[in-house]
Amino acid sequence: MTTRTIGNEKLKCGLCAAYIDQAQYRTHVIDCGVMRKCALCGQQVSNLANHYEKCTGGYNNVNDVDKNQSKSQAPRLYPTIPTYTSSQKITKKCAVCSMMIDEKDYINHLDTCNVELPKTNNTKKKCIICTKEINEIDYVKHVDACLNPQPVKESNTEECIICSKAIIKSELVKHVNECLSKSSVPKSTPIHAQKSCFTCSSPVTFSKNSSHTIPCQSSHIYCLKCLQRSMNEYIQSNNPPICHSALCDYELSRYDISCLPFEANTIQQLLTSVKNTQRSQCPICLFYVEFNTMGDLEKHVASCNPENMIPCEHCHCLYNIHRLDSHSQQCRNISRSQQQQTLIDFILPRTKYPVTGPQIRVFIEERKKRHLSLDPHSIVDTLATLGATFPFDVPTRDCDICMESHIYDDIFVFGCNDSHKLCYGCFADSCTTKMNNNEILTCALCTYQLQYGEIKQLRIPTDQKKEFLEYQTQKTFNSYSDNTQGVIKCPNQGCKWIAEVQNPNERFQVTCPLCKYQFCSLCSQQYHFRTTCQQIPEITQRWFFWCNTERGNYWQARAQQDATFRAQLEDYERQRGANEQRNIELRQRYDELLADETYKAQNCRLCPNCRRVVQHLGGCASMICGQNYHGGDVQSGCGQRFNWSQATPYAPIGNTGPEQVRNNIPPPEQQETVVHAGVQCDSCHNELQGIRFDCIHCASLIFCEKCEQNATLEHSNQIRDQQKQQHVFQLIVGPSNENKG
Repeated sequence: MTTRTIGNEKLKCGLCAAYIDQAQYRTHVIDCGVMRKCALCGQQVSNLANHYEKCTGGYNNVNDVDKNQSKSQAPRLYPTIPTYTSSQKITKKCAVCSMMIDEKDYINHLDTCNVELPKTNNTKKKCIICTKEINEIDYVKHVDACLNPQPVKESNTEECIICSKAIIKSELVKHVNECLSKSSVPKSTPIHAQKSCFTCSSPVTFSKNSSHTIPCQSSHIYCLKCLQRSMNEYIQSNNPPICHSALCDYELSRYDISCLPFEANTIQQLLTSVKNTQRSQCPICLFYVEFNTMGDLEKHVASCNPENMIPCEHCHCLYNIHRLDSHSQQCRNISRSQQQQTLIDFILPRTKYPVTGPQIRVFIEERKKRHLSLDPHSIVDTLATLGATFPFDVPTRDCDICMESHIYDDIFVFGCNDSHKLCYGCFADSCTTKMNNNEILTCALCTYQLQYGEIKQLRIPTDQKKEFLEYQTQKTFNSYSDNTQGVIKCPNQGCKWIAEVQNPNERFQVTCPLCKYQFCSLCSQQYHFRTTCQQIPEITQRWFFWCNTERGNYWQARAQQDATFRAQLEDYERQRGANEQRNIELRQRYDELLADETYKAQNCRLCPNCRRVVQHLGGCASMICGQNYHGGDVQSGCGQRFNWSQATPYAPIGNTGPEQVRNNIPPPEQQETVVHAGVQCDSCHNELQGIRFDCIHCASLIFCEKCEQNATLEHSNQIRDQQKQQHVFQLIVGPSNENKG
C-alpha cells in the first residue's frame, strides 16, 4: 500500500468517509473500526491488517483439533498459524490480483500489488474497502484510490459577473477587465463597484453619472436611461412615482424625488405627482423632518446638535441646555393639559408619517395607561413602526352648526339647558359676530348668556380672549343697569366684573373671577366669618384697642394677681418692637374705619329690604337698591324700590377712647376661670381657657390668651407677605358672648 505526501492537507478515509490529517492517515486506516470481510477466512473483522498476520484460513474451532493432544497443545478459540516444515511451501491467493502468493510474502505483496488484471468487459468485483461493485479492469486503481484518497480542496474558480464563465480566482480581475473593455462600462472601473440595472440588467457603477439607487427595502439600482424613461411615464400619467411598476411598489417621497439626478424642471413636474407624505429621518437627531431639497437637508444637518438637547422634566420636550432653565420656570407654572399640548406641538412636525394633534393626544394617553415612557424619541419611533395608519380610533362628534366631524376634545359643550355642542372654530366665530353686532355674548343656538369661565376656554390668542371678556363684562353691566334684579359687583377699583344673584339678601363669600379679590356679598368688604356686616366696625375697634393698650394692661393685672402670669407679661414687654408694625397698620385701618363711619352717618341710610348702605345723590326721593333710579351706576344691591325718606338712617360706632371700650373684661379679682368646652387652641392645642381670640377673616383660626400675642403676630406677618389687608380678631370673654352667626 503506497501513501502520498500532500503536506498538511486532509485525506478522506475510504472506509469511514472521515477527513484525516495526512500524517495520521495510515494509522487511522489500520485502526478504523469499520467491519470488513477477510478474504482468507471470510470473517468480518475491524482491524484487517492485524487479522491478516494471524489468519491461515484454517483452524478456528476446537472440534477440528485432535482430542488426544496434550494440554500444552490445547486448541485456541482464535485462528492459529500451523507449524510447517521448511520443505513445505504454503501459498495463498491474492485478494487483489488473485495470484497465488507464498504465505510469508503475502502481506508485503498486498502492499505492493498493482498487477493489471486481464481485461474483461462485464466482470465486476466488490471493493474490500468501500464495498462498491467495481469493473474488474479498474479494480486495482480503485482500491488504491480508496486507500489513498485525494484531499478535498475548495473551488479555485469563480464565475465572471460579465460573461458567467468559471475563471481561476487569481486571473478573475484580469478576465473581468477584459470583458469590461468589450462593454459600455469604462475599463478603469473597479471590479467591486460593479452592479447591474434592475430594469435592463446592463452593468452600472455607483457613480452619479452611471446609476441611481432608490431607497426601497431592496435598494434597487437603475441606470440613468431606464430611470429617466420610467419617471417620464409617471409625469405623463400623473400617477405617484414608485420604484418599479411591476416588481417594487415603494412609493417615492418628495425627498426621494429631489435626490434624483435630473434637471430642476423634471424634478418639479415629478413633485406634483407625489402623494407620499412620508418624511425622511435626520441622521443626526434621528427625528423625521420635511425635506424638499438637498439644500433643506444640508441646512438642517448643519444646525442639528442633539448633544446639547436635554428633556424638560415637566413637558418632556427637548430644549437646548442654555434655554432649559428659563423654559422649566415657565413650564412648571402651567397646567398639565398645557404641558401635554407643548409635547404634542413638539412631536407633530417630527413624525415619519403626518398625524394630527388629537391623534398624538390619544396616543400619549394610551402610553400613560400602560406606564410607558413619554420620551419624544420613543413616541416617534413607535409611531414610525406602526406605519402610515394610526392604530387607535379617535372618537368624534358633529358640530351643531357646521355639521363637520370633530374629535371630542375639539367640541365645546355650553352650559345651556340643551347642552349645545359646537366646535371651537364656530364658538369663536359666534362670539365675534355677536360682538360686531353689539350683542351680549350668548350660546350660538340659544339665549344662554356666556359665563366668564366659558369665554376663557376659547382657543384664540390671549389678546382676543381678553377683548371678549372685557366686552362681556361691560354688556352685562349695562344690562343690569336697565332692570331691578339683584346683582353683585366687584368693589375692587378698576375691576368691571358684575354678576346676577338669585338671593341678593344672602350673605356669602365672593371671589371675583377677574381680579381674584374676595369680599362679602352684602357689605362688599373683606369677607368675614361668624359675624354680621353690622358687627364689623365694633369688632375692628375693639381689636385695635386691645393691640395698642389693653393687652399690656390685662397682663399687668393678671401678673399682680397670680405670679404664674408673670411670664406672659415679660413676653409682652419683649414683643413691643415686633408689634409696632402691626399696630401702625391697625391704626391706619381704624382711622379709615372712623372716616368711613362719619361719612355714612352724614350721607347714607339702610335699604329696608337687605340692610345694605345706600346713598342719595340728588333728584327725587325714589330709590332702587344697587343702582340709580333712572338707570346707570350699578353697584351691589337687591333691586328693591323704596322712598329715601322712609329709609332708616345709618348708625355709626362711637368715636370713643380705649378706657370706654375695655372689652367688658372685669377686673382679674372678679373673674372666674372660663373654659370653652370642646374648643382647642390652634397653637398649643390645649382646651381653651380665659379669653378666646377668633380671626373673623379665616374660616377657622382660634387662639388662647397665652398664645395670642405670638400667634397673632406670626399670622399678621403672613398676611403682610401675601399683600393682603390685615385680619381682625374677635375677643370672646365668656361662653355667653360667643357669636355663631
